[in-house]
Amino acid sequence: MKKLIEYFVKYPIWANAIIFTMVIFGAVSYGWVMKRSFFPETDPTTISVGVVMPGASPQEMEEGVTIKIEESLKGLEGIKEITSTSSENNASIVVQLERGVDADEALAEVKNAVDRINSFPTNAERPLVFKVKPRSRTMYLGLRAKEGKDLDLFLLKKYAEQIEDEMLASGVISQLNISGYPDIEISIEVPEATLLRYGLRFKQIAAAVRSNNRDISAGAIKSKDEEILIRSRAKEKMAEKIGSIVLRANDNGSNLRLRDIATIKEQFADVPNSLHINGERAISLEITKLKEEDLEEISIYANKYVDEFNRKHSDVELVVSFDFFDLLSQRLQMLIDNGITGLALVLICLGLFLSLRLSLWVAMGIPISFAGMFIIAALMGITINMISLFGMILVVGILVDDGIVIGENIFTHFEMGKSPMRATVDGTFEVMPSVFTSVLTTIVAFLPIAIGIEGFDFLQEMGLIVVLCLAV
Repeated sequence: MKKLIEYFVKYPIWANAIIFTMVIFGAVSYGWVMKRSFFPETDPTTISVGVVMPGASPQEMEEGVTIKIEESLKGLEGIKEITSTSSENNASIVVQLERGVDADEALAEVKNAVDRINSFPTNAERPLVFKVKPRSRTMYLGLRAKEGKDLDLFLLKKYAEQIEDEMLASGVISQLNISGYPDIEISIEVPEATLLRYGLRFKQIAAAVRSNNRDISAGAIKSKDEEILIRSRAKEKMAEKIGSIVLRANDNGSNLRLRDIATIKEQFADVPNSLHINGERAISLEITKLKEEDLEEISIYANKYVDEFNRKHSDVELVVSFDFFDLLSQRLQMLIDNGITGLALVLICLGLFLSLRLSLWVAMGIPISFAGMFIIAALMGITINMISLFGMILVVGILVDDGIVIGENIFTHFEMGKSPMRATVDGTFEVMPSVFTSVLTTIVAFLPIAIGIEGFDFLQEMGLIVVLCLAV
């Protein structure tokens, strides 16, 4: 080790070349390679199995589909928990994997287990098995009427769907959820007097709507050259179309249609689901991101879109309710402020009591260590997030302390009358065991977090950042 130190002191061009390379590649890694996210990104740990069976009740889905899938998944390795939901027309089974299990292998095993089931009901569609990609929140937007404007909730919903289409088509945002209003339902109201006049029961009307407003699959006809799928597509979602359903054929050849006796309206469900911004009815748009997407890029695009949307529309206003990138920017600014403050204090204190040139090189240890950390972190897929930034803030003081110890001891040997080269070698080698032990102790303390042992998964990147900075 001493010979290595002597070599770099004798040939400083190699040390300068290494430092220059680390700074350049570190800057590139930080600015163009490392993604921004609010919290550390995680690998997929959830597999979803979905089965659709039109016209089936929740009990039928439970008995005919859900239980069979749960039984087929028993005994598979790497499964932590299975959660199932049986509802009308569909069943959903969520498989939670154990920590460290390869999601691709688990997906193949789950898919094979589900494909082996040959006793599903005949009208059940083919199960859909897929990995659930983890998402993280990036921004909340609010859509409301401008002051003095009275807009219908249907119109707000129309604007929200337009915003959703435009943002998803941008190529920057791929995940967006709209909330703040109840589900749309079609209301069919028939007065009792009308039922008596036509000799109808409400059950007959419900049965007519149920049997005529649905999609039915009747198999396929295969020939040598082609395959013809037979399917009746009669499901309508518009009130006008549903009004055309025939309830009864009269003796004179005319038809009694639903619109002849009923009032059909498209309206929001009567449930307590509403959102208000500053007392005004509003709709919320939640933007989320996938692992490969960048928080900063999404935030810049969304804020730009908000400004353009508000310039184009005079009746509605799109506002940013919460931007997660703002908090990340504040934490990043804190890191920059602490780094600049540390550099300034080192330059002032060591410059006054020791040497300005020496204090400059001690201070340079902070950005150089960070540059090396950025290179390795980018290769490992670590992102700039709230947890990793906390680790960077935490390690700034440690780097300054170690630099001061080595720099001060070198200056002490220089005051003894030694040449600068000999003072550098002797001063560094004398305190190197102590500094190495101090750094190694800190690395060992953060190593359990860095390797992500049980209970520390969320803080894993913070430990990795501290370990990498100290190692560099």
